[in-house]
Amino acid sequence: MSGFKQLLKFGVIGFANTFLTYAIYLLLLSPTNATIAMAIGYGGTSLISLTLNNHWVFKTHAHFKSVVIKYYATYLSTWLLSTAIADILSHFTGVNDHLIPIFSLMITVPTNFLLSKFWVFKNSSMKEAQHFGNQ
Repeated sequence: MSGFKQLLKFGVIGFANTFLTYAIYLLLLSPTNATIAMAIGYGGTSLISLTLNNHWVFKTHAHFKSVVIKYYATYLSTWLLSTAIADILSHFTGVNDHLIPIFSLMITVPTNFLLSKFWVFKNSSMKEAQHFGNQ
């Protein structure tokens, strides 16, 4: 699959996850704070993203354990980055709390795609060929 198609599919999943993350963020903002709301929203949508990226975008079926470990290492890194951005923006700038996720996503989405494509799901085409060739 071409990188452009992967990017489009990744974008669709990202948009859906972004919407869900933002909804969770807004629901939790009042009873908690921007940092906690972002952490829970971003972290909570990871299972949906992993499943859809694994089966629909990158179509990786073999060596699921190594994909899961790499995926969550990537997700943890971008989750920590997102949480740090929320913390910095909410405490040291005048950015409106409702806009913090937008700034965070401008950095974390491209980072997540690049890590997913070139590290987590790097050998997906070869794995698919091996998987289907052994049937």
